[in-house]
Amino acid sequence: MMKAGPKTFMLLTALAAAQTDALAGADHPALSAADEAYSAERYEEAARLYRRDAEFGLVAAQVNLAFLYMDGQGVAQDYKQAALWFGRAAERGNREAQQNLGVLCRDGKGVAQDYVEAYKWFLVAGAASDAVALEKRMAPDQVADAKRRADAWRAKFAPGQGS
Repeated sequence: MMKAGPKTFMLLTALAAAQTDALAGADHPALSAADEAYSAERYEEAARLYRRDAEFGLVAAQVNLAFLYMDGQGVAQDYKQAALWFGRAAERGNREAQQNLGVLCRDGKGVAQDYVEAYKWFLVAGAASDAVALEKRMAPDQVADAKRRADAWRAKFAPGQGS
């Protein structure tokens, strides 16, 4: 077995801290190289770096990569990829991703149009105005189903945050 030196320990400590931020649902941890590339309008580089961090599991990178796909910045516009990355971050509890996934579900962009799933994500995200607006297009049984789905999601992923 190889012994870890001080540099390896520092790197692992930094990665663990970043992962802890992501797991805690931190929306925007400290400015990263990807954020700096985005701010400098080097979108292809930002997309590459966000993808690396997103695949590592960093929630903020997943959200930012989803926005790049949604807007076609640094990558070809691809709503399926946007939905994929918003979905990963939404499942980790990121409210911004949950709301945007709801929008994609409502509009049928990158996923099949599904008002029940959209309403669920709006409820989970606490996006009341989006939920109220969508409810006007839904049958009462669809609203009830969406509320059950939201409650089931909260019970599984966010205990103690019921409706």
